[in-house]
Amino acid sequence: MKPFFYFLSAALAALGALTAGTALAQVPANVAVPFYTPPAFMQGLHKQWYAPRAADFAKEAAALPVAIETLCAADAAGGAAALAQARTRWQSSVLAWDRLSAVAIGPLVQRRSLRQIDFSPARPELITRAISAAPADAKAMERIGTPAKGFPALEWLLWTQPIAPATPACRYALRVALEIDDEAKALSQAFAALAARDWAADEEAAVPAMSEVVNQWVGGLERLRWARMEKPLRSAGAKSASALPRAASGMTLQSWAAQWEGLRAIGVTRDAAIPAPGADLVPLEMYLRGRGLNPLSNKLAQNAAQVTQQITSLKPGDNPRTLAATRSLSATKRLAEAELAPALEINIGFSDADGD
Repeated sequence: MKPFFYFLSAALAALGALTAGTALAQVPANVAVPFYTPPAFMQGLHKQWYAPRAADFAKEAAALPVAIETLCAADAAGGAAALAQARTRWQSSVLAWDRLSAVAIGPLVQRRSLRQIDFSPARPELITRAISAAPADAKAMERIGTPAKGFPALEWLLWTQPIAPATPACRYALRVALEIDDEAKALSQAFAALAARDWAADEEAAVPAMSEVVNQWVGGLERLRWARMEKPLRSAGAKSASALPRAASGMTLQSWAAQWEGLRAIGVTRDAAIPAPGADLVPLEMYLRGRGLNPLSNKLAQNAAQVTQQITSLKPGDNPRTLAATRSLSATKRLAEAELAPALEINIGFSDADGD
């Protein structure tokens, strides 16, 4: 079917107004928007989002074991600097991971990547036991449970109980980092293959694949809202912020922002450019506009703008504003379930986006 075009009404210019203090992307009035199809959606999604983000993650993750190996080999004089470099590499790797995994589709689900390298919270007693087991290679690491591995375990080893050169803990940290690197390489290869796939030649596969994306996008909203923000915040109570994800490294707010960046990129338009079918990333907002569903698109954009403003303005320890952001995430999720999914004729079912 050849694409045809809907024209945006003049009222769409109102989307240039500020919403909750954040400017929405301005799509010029009366600009032709293609009628996007599931194959075009999937092609652009993999080419312009997942493959590049997976490559970014693989690049960052490759530097992580190198930094830890350098730390393990450092002398007393260079230990502090090597530890600081390992921490920096962990931080850049985890943010690349958070962007990629915000909406867990395809290989991320099939490989259970979130469980394998981001099981939270880490279990210190299991990490200690794993250090004593001294796994020497990847095969031995298979016998170590996921709560003692991945990014949370490595965070504990770099910040809570900082590893020292030439110790069993440092050697174990290197094994953990190598596993993350291996997973990153596998994901990059898998998403590169999906980006190279000709989705236009297989619409029967593209339709359920798009349905998975929408379901996992909704699941990603809920995972950020509840598992990553509200649940740990409420469980911490008046005690401390230590229960928050990435708290030991001081990366909680940056992690939330990176996850929202992934959700936002797939959900709403970032600029006024009209995506070319099959070449560019087509956010759900623009997909709806291509089908003449401008009022719903506007609501989605407005909700997303409010979440963006709230998450990017969060300060450490600002629990009321954090909870306000979770309410906005919940409102976006309800909109997706009640209006967006039915408009796209997609059924929202159980989501295993969190992988736990």
